[in-house]
Amino acid sequence: MPARILAILTLLLAFVSCHKATDDSGVLASVYGNKLTTTDIDGILGQGTSPEDSAVIVQNYINQWLLQQVVLEKARRNIQNDFSAELQNYKNSLLIYEYEQMIVAQMLDTVVSDEEIEQYYRQHLDNFALKSNIVKAIYIKVPKGCRTEPRIRRVFTRHQFSDADIMELQRLAATDAAEYYFDLDSWIPFMQLQKAVPIETYNEALYLRNNRNITISDEHFSYYAHVFDYRVTDEVSPLELERDNIRTVIINGRKIEIIKSMQRELLKEAQNAGKLYINS
Repeated sequence: MPARILAILTLLLAFVSCHKATDDSGVLASVYGNKLTTTDIDGILGQGTSPEDSAVIVQNYINQWLLQQVVLEKARRNIQNDFSAELQNYKNSLLIYEYEQMIVAQMLDTVVSDEEIEQYYRQHLDNFALKSNIVKAIYIKVPKGCRTEPRIRRVFTRHQFSDADIMELQRLAATDAAEYYFDLDSWIPFMQLQKAVPIETYNEALYLRNNRNITISDEHFSYYAHVFDYRVTDEVSPLELERDNIRTVIINGRKIEIIKSMQRELLKEAQNAGKLYINS
């Protein structure tokens, strides 16, 4: 509070030189009969704001208020349009929105079962076409010629990876790898794999069909990757990738149905009470 008072006093002193003084208690500025008071600016200063910063914040607020008022006054004098209908429509929209949100908050069930998600997925497969190629893959980047590289290379010559192979690669990566990735359950964009492993190809889909084990070297590093699974553009996106999106769609659908049900009930209520009339 002391900082706020000091800011107001500082601002009033600054304005004395360019604004007509007023005897009104608590008035910071006035223009065309409109007044800005200390009550109007209550709350614009955060806790711990220094007196100097408070003065700047309050002064900026008053300057913006003055600009708004002079433009508004000029507009009133020159614009004759009646905005009462637009204002009423806006008010009505706000009231309806707030009431709908209140009803939704009271009635919405946000629990979505796996069965609901899977059923929605099966019924809307056409909605889940991939926009880019994706893979399930692991990769390791090691300094070229490091002591663990021969063992890493040996594992990456296999067509099938056992759990023991994965565990061995994780141990080796922890020892020497500059970068590695072992999330076998997650789909990632093929582009992400290309950023980690410098794969060059003009046809991603063809490359994925023909390459599961990938070994690439440059001047300083060796890169090893294995693609366990892949999907190409326009194929159906895996359910694992779409679960969260589907859950959101289902919940949004419930919100819409709650609102529509409320609207139907209110129409029925008005009709039963004899308050609804349609001139047909």
